[in-house]
Amino acid sequence: MIIGTMLVRNEADRWLTQVLEQINGVCDRLIVLDDASTDATPEICEKYRASVFRCRRSLWGVDEAKRRKALWSLAKPDHGDWILCLDADETVPQINLLPGLIQLAEHLGIDGLAFSLYDMWSPTHYRDDEYWTAHNRDWVMCVRYDQDRDYKWLAGLHCGRFPVNSCTQIGRTGLKLQHWGWSRAEDREIKYKRYKQADPNGLHLAQYESILDPNPNLKEFL
Repeated sequence: MIIGTMLVRNEADRWLTQVLEQINGVCDRLIVLDDASTDATPEICEKYRASVFRCRRSLWGVDEAKRRKALWSLAKPDHGDWILCLDADETVPQINLLPGLIQLAEHLGIDGLAFSLYDMWSPTHYRDDEYWTAHNRDWVMCVRYDQDRDYKWLAGLHCGRFPVNSCTQIGRTGLKLQHWGWSRAEDREIKYKRYKQADPNGLHLAQYESILDPNPNLKEFL
């Protein structure tokens, strides 16, 4: 079984529908944790057969790890189930290949599947410079649940979407994930202000400042 999970907040007028449509195509269940949205995000998720759990107040920038842990627990997987975790601004053009890749991973003893992640700066181009290199690394997006493992989490704003010990053998899928959260100028401005306020003395200050670079280096997404 593939269980899709998402942590969401005020996504109704962004990419939520596209993400829900792609997840529905490959997942047997969908679990959504809503971080106190004030728009129609929960209702939209419910239309796509998601089990939605609503929080009374947002912890964005306060304790994201708490929300990520809660989402992991809400999935309630059986031993051997796979958990796919996408954010509400992430799409994967060839997500339909995931079930077959999972079958191959199980045959090979792999318990984590990695995607390439592209920070889209426009509908057609992604950012590529010293501060924006996510596409040069592998990112685990889908893991096989092991009931015997004592899962551990990082703390802080950049805690990750999975426990740090979520898998032991990682397979590269070749799937490309498009992260759309940076693709509109107005969203970049909002994110810049949020990160600067939530993490004023963090390790990523130079990257935060680079968000508003008027002439970023872009490459075409192929």
